[in-house]
Amino acid sequence: SSENGTGENFPPERLPSDTVQLIFLFFVLMVGLPSNCVVFRRILSLYKASPRKNCVKVGFLLLHLNLVISDIMLLLLYALPKMLWNWTYEWRGTDGMCRTYKYLSMASFYLSSNIIVCIAVDRLRNVLSANKIRRRSTISTRGFILFAWLAAFGWSIPQLVVFQTVNVLPDSEIAWIQCSDIWTINLYRSPETTVPAPEWLLTPMLQHAYELAHLLLVFWGPLVALTICYAIIAIRLVQYSMNGTVSDH
Repeated sequence: SSENGTGENFPPERLPSDTVQLIFLFFVLMVGLPSNCVVFRRILSLYKASPRKNCVKVGFLLLHLNLVISDIMLLLLYALPKMLWNWTYEWRGTDGMCRTYKYLSMASFYLSSNIIVCIAVDRLRNVLSANKIRRRSTISTRGFILFAWLAAFGWSIPQLVVFQTVNVLPDSEIAWIQCSDIWTINLYRSPETTVPAPEWLLTPMLQHAYELAHLLLVFWGPLVALTICYAIIAIRLVQYSMNGTVSDH
């Protein structure tokens, strides 16, 4: 009815913050993609030219090659779709595309965090086994990288379940489709509509567990791992320095 207000039955106007985000993502893509591609080609050429006997250098380049790949994935699988979504101001894809976008973008975030942790662990291993560094192989480094990839895509599987498309304006003649998580959809849904998800999945406890797991896997867990690794590295380097000073005397 007309008394319900036209604002409730029509898509909202674009906010200034949305425009700022759109411009920001555009410049991130314009700068980030070319620069990361240049870095990727540079590291790849160094990796191909490095003798396989120099396991430390090869492992270092291999890790950083995967880090650049994760950065490119973030730009192509998160930033680019996000910019297009912001530009159209509604989700123009299917429900499957919504779930796939959320899955791949989250996997990119996890992969980036995992590779950064792998680099820290690899550096720690080099410091702790400096006397055996010439006898090392890149097998363990490749194992770290394989785990980083498998874990990233494995941890992202919940995205395929908790995200779906929804018509935000079900009572309007104009459909306004968005890609959102089931808890937000359930919170703002009208009494006449239902969320196509089991009741146990819509509970606040599952929502909090999902959010906590995400924070632990993408931020707090890697932060703790990095702190521990680099703290041990700093301690060992100080010990090496002190031992060298003592031996000089």
